[in-house]
Amino acid sequence: MIALLPPFRPALPRLRRLATTTVVGLGVLMTGAVGAAPAHAAGDRPAEVVVRFKHNASAAERTRALRAVGVRTTFRGAGGSIVGRLRPGASATAAAGELRSRRPVAWVAPALRAYIAGFAPNDPGSTARAATAGGWSTRQWDFTGPFGIRAPEAWERARAAGGEGGRGVVVGVLDTGVAYADRGAFRRSPDLPAIRMIRGHDFVSGDDFPNDANGHGTFVAGEIAAAANNGYGMVGVAYASKILAVRVLDEYGEGSSYRVAQGIRYAVDHGARVLNVSIELSDGVRPVSLTSAPDIRAALQYARTKRVSVVAAAGNSAVTNIPARKYSSLSIQVGGSTEHGCVADYSNSGPGLDLVAPGGGSDSALAADTHCHPDGAAGRTIRQITFRKSNPRRFLVPDDYEGTSMAAPHVTGTIALLLAARTLGATPSPAAIDRRLKSSALDLGPPGTDRFYGAGLLDTAAALGAGPRAPVPPPS
Repeated sequence: MIALLPPFRPALPRLRRLATTTVVGLGVLMTGAVGAAPAHAAGDRPAEVVVRFKHNASAAERTRALRAVGVRTTFRGAGGSIVGRLRPGASATAAAGELRSRRPVAWVAPALRAYIAGFAPNDPGSTARAATAGGWSTRQWDFTGPFGIRAPEAWERARAAGGEGGRGVVVGVLDTGVAYADRGAFRRSPDLPAIRMIRGHDFVSGDDFPNDANGHGTFVAGEIAAAANNGYGMVGVAYASKILAVRVLDEYGEGSSYRVAQGIRYAVDHGARVLNVSIELSDGVRPVSLTSAPDIRAALQYARTKRVSVVAAAGNSAVTNIPARKYSSLSIQVGGSTEHGCVADYSNSGPGLDLVAPGGGSDSALAADTHCHPDGAAGRTIRQITFRKSNPRRFLVPDDYEGTSMAAPHVTGTIALLLAARTLGATPSPAAIDRRLKSSALDLGPPGTDRFYGAGLLDTAAALGAGPRAPVPPPS
């Protein structure tokens, strides 16, 4: 145990929701079991910094450094880092700047805000059941349409190789949780069979029950692994894969960068072979790349050394410098495309973008792209089974989910199919998977790789060995 600060008990406001932090001690830095963090009302959370001390730093040096910048309480972060919660009104940027100059500090950064990379619904959706058998194929344009991922052809390839539907592959979903089981007010999604749901961890509440209190994570899990041929709902890309639920965002779809880093390491250590992170970060003023947080970078590198691929949403702020090229090899960054084969108007773009996948919605205004018609009707959204936050017991197919959060799971599911089918061997490296996805993508926009489409539109069938599809001509 490392003594940090004299004991004190700050006055905490009445809880509005659970905090997205886990306390290891109040006034004391401990290395034992993780407990629940003190919560703060939205908009009233003290600033936080994430610090990694050098291995030879003494307890006294750590205490002096943290006290000098106004750290009041600490708790454990990911990969040996410490999260320091500052006194009210203190600046995380200023504290990090001062800590950076101190000898015992290896690195330090302000804790970044994390939030879902999708447009969260807030009004009633459509019915949960298709009117006729096989109706999913007309609703899931992202699987079967001209600018879909060619899922049916990919399924045939996977089945022929003995890896039907991604069977046996564990997929880690880092999100708002997943409707993985019946527990209290929560119900398991009827499209996510219990036998394929793995109870992971809730880094928001600090327990082992990562139920979804928002609906976003359940939607993402369905896009990856919703059951096929069960007479209900929709189909997932890797419809026979397993889902490991890891909750890192709260019921409002919000969280902190250090929870994302913890979730990545947890999923890797608990058997996941590919991770989906439909999350974007902000420094409180503007969106930033996922790799802006050093603890997330370290977690991504850890996943890579364990041969685990991480798929991340590029974000929905329509900025043109995210994702950045620096550290871009640590994850697969996915932008969103529309039903028309244009990059979506919300999708971030940048030199680190790897490829795009269906996210739905309206076209961007790219003058040189003949597939883009921003003044025309918007394309359809993405459809999957989930629930509204107000009623977690009632499942439906909402018609208002679009975003890079919806694009990323197409890529994640494709990787699960690749792994189950052993298309690239038994344990391909993340780099080999990345190359395969890019080399088989449908080139869109300017010829070759570009900042708006990356290598192009995900082609799941081509990734599994089917021939490339013919380019789709623009509308006349």
